[in-house]
Amino acid sequence: MKRMIPYLIALICFVLVILEGIVSLTNLPFVKEDWLVVSHFLFVFLIFVTMFFEKEHTFYAIALAIVFSFIIDIIYTDVIGVYVFAYTVILYGVRILMKMLQSNIIIALLMTVIAVSATDILIFFLYNIIQVHDLSWHEYWRYRLMPTILWNVITGAVMYALLAKRLTVWSVMKFERSDR
Repeated sequence: MKRMIPYLIALICFVLVILEGIVSLTNLPFVKEDWLVVSHFLFVFLIFVTMFFEKEHTFYAIALAIVFSFIIDIIYTDVIGVYVFAYTVILYGVRILMKMLQSNIIIALLMTVIAVSATDILIFFLYNIIQVHDLSWHEYWRYRLMPTILWNVITGAVMYALLAKRLTVWSVMKFERSDR
């Protein structure tokens, strides 16, 4: 089981990438017509991998972010590399912050808010620089950023309930137990 854990995490990442695409095609009942909600399921999961699974000498979350955000760039976006850059840079920042913070639900949700906000703003600015869209900051903040943060915090709370303890157990199994 010890050797299978990274593959299980990668499988969860793959399923979350597919789920992001499915959710983007559905109309969520609580979303207003003029809102644009972006699901960052993979990114939220990788935040939790960074918080609950990673050790100081491992970089699973960053490696998975590079691979699966590249897949997101290829399948869902017009520009290759924007999600790869944003996910990797922000996850590295989360990794640095988690060296100073404890892992609990309040920090996990706060880190989700900060990281999703930073990632989405970075993606917005990169798209503005390369002129993919012409959305103003006010429109972006009101119609995309706030609904995106709210949606991803809700999914973060669900993921925390489902996966935080499991990731901690997997971390102990992978890095601290030598009997298996």
